Amino acid sequence: MSFSALARVSARRLALTATRSRVIPRVMTKCTTFTPMTRTFATSTIRFNQQRQAVSEILKSELKLETEAVADPAEIETPALFKDFLDKYGFEIEATPGKNDAHIFKKTEAGETVSVFFDVAQVANLPYDDAMAEDVANEKNIEEEDFDSIADNFANVNVVVSKDADGTSVAFDLLMNLQEGSFYVDSVTPFASKDAALNESAEAELSRELSYHGPPFSNLDEELQETIEIYLSSRGINEELSSFISAYSEFKENNEYIQWLENMKRFFD
Repeated sequence: MSFSALARVSARRLALTATRSRVIPRVMTKCTTFTPMTRTFATSTIRFNQQRQAVSEILKSELKLETEAVADPAEIETPALFKDFLDKYGFEIEATPGKNDAHIFKKTEAGETVSVFFDVAQVANLPYDDAMAEDVANEKNIEEEDFDSIADNFANVNVVVSKDADGTSVAFDLLMNLQEGSFYVDSVTPFASKDAALNESAEAELSRELSYHGPPFSNLDEELQETIEIYLSSRGINEELSSFISAYSEFKENNEYIQWLENMKRFFD
């Protein structure tokens, strides 16, 4: 597995769109009589039904194209494609229908639970930039203004390892680069309990945000960096996991899209 110490590159950027409303002055005119336009209910109903039917037909066509693209309809629900990886490393997939979030987990012989979280929409929409990937791999030609472009090539992957005996946990915030099939350690944060590391409540998430995440990983002692990277590799955080995350993200994102089309079609039918 290829690891590097890339400090604090965020794979997410926030796009802000400002909308300005216009106030259109109303022109007052004097009129002595007012004759309202008459509109029959039948005419309106027909037009509205036609518009709804037009949307329904397009949705039906798109849904047909997507489902026909799947060679085996059973694979929509059974990811047999990933069985080799799951069997080899002992991971299981937690079903998260209707969500972008994906979660795989496993138990280790060392009495730990390893949980891996990633955003399938983010991974599935990663750009592929060969030139930038080569520059990152060789750690050259990287200017400060290039950091935004670099960030676009990374996806956030969160790994939480918890001791089954006492619940103490460590969260590893990683950046995954699909071109390299590699993970970069961004930060390492210890937690006193599994709940503190994994609880999804707003309060718990805020508490994690405010927690001290340690120094930039690249600032740590090199020997400590190497031993942490080897530890992660021994828990299955490697190039094969990167390939799995990429393939599974495409699979799940497409299935979510098909379900979205079905839900939309149900409304417009």
